[in-house]
Amino acid sequence: MQENLKSDATCEERSYGGLENMSGFLISLAQAYVFEHFSEELTPKGMRPAQISALILIRENPGIRHGELAEMLKLKLAYTTKLIKSFEADGWVRREQSEEDRRAIQLYLTPEGAAFVDAMKPVLTESDAARPSGLTARETQQLMRLLRKYLGMDVPGATAD
Repeated sequence: MQENLKSDATCEERSYGGLENMSGFLISLAQAYVFEHFSEELTPKGMRPAQISALILIRENPGIRHGELAEMLKLKLAYTTKLIKSFEADGWVRREQSEEDRRAIQLYLTPEGAAFVDAMKPVLTESDAARPSGLTARETQQLMRLLRKYLGMDVPGATAD
């Protein structure tokens, strides 16, 4: 049986004061756990979860605009600007002025950026699969489906139960 998120037996003796019944609290705890595990894999490569997520979204949505990327990731525009500038400095992303709206800037991965994302995807997949959760495969699929529903994500190609 897989271990769950509880790492300290004293957790059972502590009260969460009703927080254990609040979706936001539970999602926040789950995110903290996932990011901690995720960061163990990415930090040695100089990457954080938001960074690799942004690169994947740019690859999957060539020409995405800065504001659209920020909205998809639920990040502040200023932080997204810093990410994009660092990606440009690393040679992973290029900006182009939109043909349709000269004020808009579109984002594209460079070949180096695409190669980096391709190299990182298996690391992410393995990290996610190796993460102990205490859930069966079916429960994990159900959790993913419910989270997409909770977030209002109707995503083509998302795994169904």
